Amino acid sequence: MSNMGNRDISGQSFNVHREQSVARVLMSREEIAQLDVIGSDIAGFTLVANPVAPGDRIPTEEVGGAKILLVELCPDDDASMDRLAKLSQAMPNGRIIALVRDPSIAVVRMLMRNGLTDVLTLPLTRDELEMALGRVRDTLQEEAGVDYELGKVVAIIPSVGGVGVTTLVTQGAALQGPRDLAKGGDTCVIDLDLQFGNAATYLGVSSTLSVADMIEAGARLDRAMLRTACVQGPTGVKVLAAPPEIMPLEAVSTEQIFNLVDLATREFRTVFLDLPCNWTNWSLSLIGRADIVILVIELTVASLRQARRQLNLLASQGLQHVPVMIVANRVQKRLFRTISLADAEQALKHPVHFAIDNDFPLISTAQDQGVLISDIKAKSKISKDIESMLEGCDQMMGRNA
Repeated sequence: MSNMGNRDISGQSFNVHREQSVARVLMSREEIAQLDVIGSDIAGFTLVANPVAPGDRIPTEEVGGAKILLVELCPDDDASMDRLAKLSQAMPNGRIIALVRDPSIAVVRMLMRNGLTDVLTLPLTRDELEMALGRVRDTLQEEAGVDYELGKVVAIIPSVGGVGVTTLVTQGAALQGPRDLAKGGDTCVIDLDLQFGNAATYLGVSSTLSVADMIEAGARLDRAMLRTACVQGPTGVKVLAAPPEIMPLEAVSTEQIFNLVDLATREFRTVFLDLPCNWTNWSLSLIGRADIVILVIELTVASLRQARRQLNLLASQGLQHVPVMIVANRVQKRLFRTISLADAEQALKHPVHFAIDNDFPLISTAQDQGVLISDIKAKSKISKDIESMLEGCDQMMGRNA
């Protein structure tokens, strides 16, 4: 390398340290000049920088033993992408975090599918670095253990507003609670409907802390804080409530939400996400992080039309690898329906996996009182339908109940 300067800012030789406590930053001089954290200790790692243009070659023989690399990347530059591929091959046991300016969702998806640890947006900020490196630190510590398994993420989305997503999230999570306890774990509901979330109310609990507090905590967020913020609902399910005040959806970054959800998967066996009806960059990104997506529909023309659009959107974003379960809610058990389940499958070009019985008086009473359906009616068709849905989730996720 003639012009990249194989020397770091301090003038020392370009040699990636082998110590786990060093995080090596490889990016252009212009980007490094905007950082004020080089040489600092962040999340237990010391940041050391090397000025390297995005397309310049990095001697892979010198980084083979590195534990963490933060590498600037230009997705439109073949040389930059080729360099990243070679680094990944040279570091089978290391972590690589890509640093990209204004990455699109498609670019982030592509990079994560190719085994990168994380993708951060340039210019870097201290908070973003601290969250990303904190996750790497936690992962390295967990990998030192023998029997560690991340929890499963169940994302539930509506075809249109008002189809009963929060009801299925809360009642389903409450039924999942004893199942997880039997396996030595816990169940958690994270209400990410930042503007109209009602999961805590439906479960009859309240809390002084919410999703907004976890986001505001930034790099300070840890397992203890998450546990403190979650309140216990019926059957032991833990609930992280939506903000008490309406919060702009765009006020939250993908990085912040990922940090919260990833932390939850290290703490709980099953994590239910109640997502907003309107798509955002971070909610769409969470779909790629989920182990299964439950798309809730009703047997109406409007719901089916929007559900088809939702499926098309997921496909256009390269999310076909995420299992999608379609659940028809509030299904009338009438002999002659205007729209049947078979009609719905034909319209969606996708199987409808489960149907939930329609019992409006029972549901509305449970929601008004903040209790479970089973507290009002011990054996109901709705509860049996939701239990079947949960069993189907386990099967689609490849997990024993």
